[in-house]
Amino acid sequence: MTTEEKEAVFIDLYELYQEGELEEETMIWMKEHECFYQEKAEAAVRSIDPPGMQNAEDYQQVRHMMIFVYSLYAAFLLLSIWMTVWFFF
Repeated sequence: MTTEEKEAVFIDLYELYQEGELEEETMIWMKEHECFYQEKAEAAVRSIDPPGMQNAEDYQQVRHMMIFVYSLYAAFLLLSIWMTVWFFF
């Protein structure tokens, strides 16, 4: 494994390592490499944006999709009512 690969693996597993949710062998590997990559892993954890709407454009896209889905639902209901009336009366 190259140094870059080891660093990437350490950063990926760092949150689980802090919570103690890794297997014993992995915990040992993380403890061995903690002195080399801990600062970079902590910086990476701090720099991650929380999930959710990142900006107003994302919110607008979701809003437009919801309007589209609701309009399709309304069209389906109207078509269903029309077909019911047409078939039974």
